[in-house]
Formats: sequence, structure tokens, C-alpha cells
Amino acid sequence: MGGSTTMEKRGHHICKMVNYEVRQKITRETSKRIGGKIVKTPGNVEVMIYKTKSKVEGGMKDIKVAAQKIYDILKKEGKTTNIDKRIVKKYNLV
Repeated sequence: MGGSTTMEKRGHHICKMVNYEVRQKITRETSKRIGGKIVKTPGNVEVMIYKTKSKVEGGMKDIKVAAQKIYDILKKEGKTTNIDKRIVKKYNLV
């Protein structure tokens, strides 16, 4: 097998605001047969915030929460004018 890709390491790219990205990693539910018994592992969804290649924050369950946190960070930096209006409308950012 080849090397792992960016999507496998960091998750799917959802949206980008200035130099921050929202990425979502989805782990599906699996079932294995161990010793004659079926063992199920639950699925998981994790939303993370990245700045270039470094992870800023993770462990969130909703994309809108992550987008709002990025918007708040950019508000402190004074870079909200660089955000696309479609993203602001899509995630109801205030």
C-alpha cells in the first residue's frame, strides 16, 4: 500500500476562511468476529480546525460550531472582511 493521504490524516475539507480550515473526520461503525462473537465498534464524527498544517482545535461534533469559532478568531484579528459572504450566510455567522 502507498502512503496515507491528507484526507486520511486530517479528514475531509469542509470550508476555508482566510487561512483557517474546517475539516471533518468520519469513522464508520464496524463489526468484527472475535472468538465466535460479533463485536461492534461505534462510529464517530470529529470536526477540527486547522491553520495551514497545524491543528488549532478539535473534538467538536458540529461544523457550525467550528465555523463560528473561526469567525470569532478572525474577528479578534480584524480580518472578517476577507471572508466570503456565502460562507457567512451558509453557517449563520454573527
